[in-house]
Amino acid sequence: MATLAIDIGGTKIAIGLVENDAIVERRQFPTPIVQQAEHFAGTILEHATDWIGQFSRIGISTTGLVTEQGISAINPDTLAFPAPFPLAQALEKLTKLPVAMLNDAQAAAWYEYTQLDNNTKNMAFITVSTGVGGGIIINGQLHSGATGLAGHVGHFSIDPNGPHCGCGQIGCVEAIASGTAIKRFSDAQFTPNISNIELFSLAQSNPIANEIIEQSAKAIATLCCNLKATLDLDIVVLGGGVGLANTYLERVQQHIVARPKAFQVTVVPAKGDYDACLLGAAFQFNKEEIW
Repeated sequence: MATLAIDIGGTKIAIGLVENDAIVERRQFPTPIVQQAEHFAGTILEHATDWIGQFSRIGISTTGLVTEQGISAINPDTLAFPAPFPLAQALEKLTKLPVAMLNDAQAAAWYEYTQLDNNTKNMAFITVSTGVGGGIIINGQLHSGATGLAGHVGHFSIDPNGPHCGCGQIGCVEAIASGTAIKRFSDAQFTPNISNIELFSLAQSNPIANEIIEQSAKAIATLCCNLKATLDLDIVVLGGGVGLANTYLERVQQHIVARPKAFQVTVVPAKGDYDACLLGAAFQFNKEEIW
């Protein structure tokens, strides 16, 4: 039974035709700026026109807070939808198919958990991309909380003197470590401005570029250690465009091993690679079989 999987990020949307937990075909396009859910749903379906008839359900993973009413942005800087944004309802209306929707990192956490050793019970998935998100597994169950807020670990405030975050707090991990934050710090240092991909390449020889990336990795390491202290995690799985970038995981690990032993936690790359959230979008329909 094929699923149309949709992963909505702050800068891009990935869609995939997923069958037997494998991506058969995949496409991506920039996240459009829209005000109406019906228009947004129509745009997505236009990119999947030749797949219609091949899938019987739709799974959505999205940045932001997901409730029955729709999608809301914790940090409006990373998601420009009016809230709540009833995308699932709009897709159901247009396609007459069942639609499931979940926060992207929570969806990825489900998928990644099933790829781990059966002895693992407590896990966090952290995605470092346009923003910083997370999903928490406790005692083999996804913990999303009464309102769906659980796992939004990018909004742990770790620096009272840090930058303002779009969520309204100061010194959030997302405001320090995300791809958006890295670009902001980079733009303040380099003229002409460079992309984050160019920044990572430049970091091999340029101390300023290196420090910007180190600042991000240190913030994620602090987050991992705080989650270890809070939840006594067995493992952290790291994903996202920044999280899986060359040398980034190694940088995070180096900062973790410099902490006291009690707070150290193993961090591994996502098995779903850059598509962990997309696979998680489809995997929602398997949750009853797993849990």
